[in-house]
This record gives sequence, C-alpha cells and structure tokens, in this order.
Amino acid sequence: MIGSVTTGKIWQFARLDRANKYFELAINSYRVPEDLEELMRILLAVLKSE
Repeated sequence: MIGSVTTGKIWQFARLDRANKYFELAINSYRVPEDLEELMRILLAVLKSE
C-alpha cells in the first residue's frame, strides 16, 4: 500500500507492507509547482498499479 502526506505545496510518499509489518518512508519530498511534472508521474504510476 502506498500513501502520501501533503501540505498542498510539499508532498512525501511512503509504502506500507502489512504482511511483513514494514513501513518505508521515501527520502524525497516534491514541491508544487517546482516538481509538478515528476509528482504527476508518481501519482499516475500509483493509480495504475492499484
């Protein structure tokens, strides 16, 4: 399961593996509008994978 936290201008992502009780927080943060193109790619990839 992939989740995100946002302030509206800053986005950060994490992955939760419930079966193995493991939580992985991504190091990168994405800013809007500076990183908007990369952020949209990530969001589309998450939607396609579910």
